Amino acid sequence: MAYYSAKDIVDCTFNSTDLKAFIMSIDGLEIEEVTTRWRAPGAVSKTTALTGQFDPADVTIKFILDGSATGPAVKCALSTSATLTITLVAGVSITGTAKVSKWSLSVPEDGHDTLDVTFVWDGAATWDLAA
Repeated sequence: MAYYSAKDIVDCTFNSTDLKAFIMSIDGLEIEEVTTRWRAPGAVSKTTALTGQFDPADVTIKFILDGSATGPAVKCALSTSATLTITLVAGVSITGTAKVSKWSLSVPEDGHDTLDVTFVWDGAATWDLAA
């Protein structure tokens, strides 16, 4: 059984640019089924039904802050909408159209200044987790 870690990330592209070299971490890779719950008249317990709809969470990527024209501060400008593809290993990826909704800058005492970019999915995100 194989396992994967951050060092195995093949690429992370947004706005037609591979930003893998700037990534420190990725958070929010979550998706959940939208459900409805109700209690039928006279029933003791609630009933849950799956709707067939999915709700992907916002993704936050922590980048090393870089001022270059091909760095995340330029390619991930606020309100930019583009295809976001995170390829964890060959054949395992999450992709879809996303919009940049938030920036957060961190200036630690030691280490790299970072730019946290929050992406909001705009439509369907395709999760292909079978290698």
